[in-house]
Amino acid sequence: MSLIEILIISIGLSLDVYAVVVCQGAVLLKIEKTKLLKMSLFFCAWQVVAVAIGHAVTLIPYLADIAKNVSYVGEFISVIIFTVIGVYMLYKAWKNEGILERLSDVNYKQLCVAAFFTSLDALFAGMGFGLLKAGFYIVALSILIITAVMVILGLYTGMRLGYEQKTKAYGIGGILLLISAIDVVLKYLA
Repeated sequence: MSLIEILIISIGLSLDVYAVVVCQGAVLLKIEKTKLLKMSLFFCAWQVVAVAIGHAVTLIPYLADIAKNVSYVGEFISVIIFTVIGVYMLYKAWKNEGILERLSDVNYKQLCVAAFFTSLDALFAGMGFGLLKAGFYIVALSILIITAVMVILGLYTGMRLGYEQKTKAYGIGGILLLISAIDVVLKYLA
């Protein structure tokens, strides 16, 4: 798997985080640097741990043997994973749930729940990366950096433009993941 493919998938996954953080930024009066750093570290940790767990699942001997014996199983499963995540993100964009925008402070309890649910995508993507034999450290570093950037951009976007931007983020993320699935089909299964 090339670095460009890893970056595209990482951006697609991080746009889910971006959408969640846009909603948080929409209710903040001002962004404090310490809270921004905490949120970035928080989301980055959840994403990287989820990718690591997903990648580790593919190292289970039984799954590794299946992937080795049946050459296209890993690629096929990764296509399914990226397609399902992409379609789910497009569904969230289409659904376009609103939030009540009123000024408040960062609610870390809600962020913990949001980080958990956004990291589920990363968990399954980690499995897809593992099945495609992508280098774990490159994937983890890519997700770490892109997630940190998306948290920063998301907070400022939400504060300046409101929560409506989350729909665009979900749509773009879903499209990027579907493009990645098509790329896997063309590159590995064709």
